[in-house]
Amino acid sequence: MKHLFISQEGILLQRYKHDRVFRVAGSLLLATTFLQLPVGIFGFFLWNRFQAESTVQSQNRNRTADLQSQNTKLREVRQKLGQIRQWEPILRNRIPSGAILSAIQKGIPSDVALDSILVETGHYQAIPTVGGTYRVPQDYMLLLQATAKSGSEGAVDRFKESLAKLLPPGSELLRTLQLDKRADGLFPIQIQYSIKPTGNYLSLGLTKISEPDSL
Repeated sequence: MKHLFISQEGILLQRYKHDRVFRVAGSLLLATTFLQLPVGIFGFFLWNRFQAESTVQSQNRNRTADLQSQNTKLREVRQKLGQIRQWEPILRNRIPSGAILSAIQKGIPSDVALDSILVETGHYQAIPTVGGTYRVPQDYMLLLQATAKSGSEGAVDRFKESLAKLLPPGSELLRTLQLDKRADGLFPIQIQYSIKPTGNYLSLGLTKISEPDSL
């Protein structure tokens, strides 16, 4: 007894055997399926590559943001350093007046009395800074007025020799003037020096900082 019912698979098999159009359609379907396999593999490769490039771009953006943040901080530091460097010629051309007075006190002989000390500046240079423009002197004039007893010319010479050793390098003795004898028997003396601000004040007892402290 034959079966009255045919399964779906049987119907498809019968049509594939006897129907040419059906066979062509099935062949195209199979070919399309096999063609989708390399396309899928290629798409999977492109997707992985896209994900990798996205990760690299995200890392680069984060790194760029970090560098920009660090550059902003460094820009502020550079601006402050530039402001500090603007003060370098101002500080370098300043004569340490306290050290000058100490040198005079050390060099004056006991038989010479110092009456007055006058320090004047000249030949100014305008240096712009953030806070304004500063007139920095390029020359200092030191005028000493003293009195000496009669016959104490040797003491005055010793005083000048001592100052020549203590004053900064480049200092020049401009003149020595001995005035008329006073009623008390003392001779007024004027000694004038020209001092150039070179920044070298080792002779005054100031220690030079060879390397600045790290901040």
